[in-house]
Amino acid sequence: MMARRIPSILPDLTFEEALEVTKIHSIAGTLLKDTPIITKRPYRAPHHTVSASSLVGGGRIPKPRRN
Repeated sequence: MMARRIPSILPDLTFEEALEVTKIHSIAGTLLKDTPIITKRPYRAPHHTVSASSLVGGGRIPKPRRN
């Protein structure tokens, strides 16, 4: 339950951070067409049984996932 509250207590993205996150999603091809810029902090709550390798990417070509 505590991990689900973390996004609500994190500070808002600065404009530079929002641009950086948007660029990453754009290059990865995961940017939605109706979303010109990402304004929410990227955050994922992994399952408690996640392995160390899957937590850091788990693949040869890392790319962000859509929420």
